[in-house]
Amino acid sequence: MQAVNKSLKKSQKGAAIVETALVLITMVSMIFFVLDMGRLLLTQQFIAERARVTARMAAVNNWTATAVANYLCYNTTTTPASVNGAPPGGYLGLVPSKVAYSTVGTSGTADYRLKVTVSGVRVLTWIPFMPNNFTAAPVSATAPAQSLGGTT
Repeated sequence: MQAVNKSLKKSQKGAAIVETALVLITMVSMIFFVLDMGRLLLTQQFIAERARVTARMAAVNNWTATAVANYLCYNTTTTPASVNGAPPGGYLGLVPSKVAYSTVGTSGTADYRLKVTVSGVRVLTWIPFMPNNFTAAPVSATAPAQSLGGTT
């Protein structure tokens, strides 16, 4: 009986370490997945909020497409100066080339709206078995043109 117990203990000596390693790898992977998905959703929400605010500001101030793209990316209607010859970077890597500005409806009527669309924004991911660069879904925001010609 004692010989059976000794041989059973020897054969199960590393089982706990292997089980712990498997469970730990699974748990850490799940935690990274949840954190990365949260970060991706936060980035998407940030872009949506920037587009909404930019559409509203463009509607109130009657901005051009260039001013709209600069405001969304840099929080100013002009492009900031380059640093050491490098182009300026916007919030979360947003650049004016990713921003589209258009009008919807007839100017001077109640259905006239300004539309800001952001597309093609690349987001770095940490999730294993997924490409390192993930393209965020396009985001559009519209705002009624309430005060064309007004300035702040």
